[in-house]
This record gives sequence, C-alpha cells and structure tokens, in this order.
Amino acid sequence: MAEQVVRAEIAANQAKAAIAPAFKGLIYGIGIPPAVHFGAMCASKTFALGWPIEPLPPEYVAIDATILTAFFVSSPLSTLARAGAARLLKA
Repeated sequence: MAEQVVRAEIAANQAKAAIAPAFKGLIYGIGIPPAVHFGAMCASKTFALGWPIEPLPPEYVAIDATILTAFFVSSPLSTLARAGAARLLKA
C-alpha cells in the first residue's frame, strides 16, 4: 500500500515538473501587460512625461490589482516559502 502511494506521488511530481515551464510562461503572459501599463502610468504621472495613457476602466481596476499582487507579491513569497521549507527539511 505504501509503495503505491509513493509511486503515485512520484508520478504526480513528474507531471507537475512537465507542465511547470508552460505554466510559468502563462503567468508571465498574464502579469506583464498590467505591470507595464501600471508602470507607464506611474512614470508618466511622477515625472510629468505627459504620455497619453488611458486609465483602466473602473471594472478592471480590481482585476489589475489582483494580477499585480499575485505577480509581484504572492509569487515571490511562495518561492521563498518553498525554499525555506526545503532548507528546513534538509536540516
């Protein structure tokens, strides 16, 4: 029974490793456009560049904030948590 569980976990980990690069590309594809738009808006306002950047429609503001938070806060923190857990498990 235990051997079957271990084999199932190995197969699941191999499947995760196989799709990880595609998932990472998807995350960057979703996260970069809002990040560029937000960065351009901030740069234009901060440095009075006068770039004609349209603000987001009100219904997209929450979505944009969620994507930016996931891209710049949650993703790095989960990476740090995994690295910390791996280090603790080695000790």
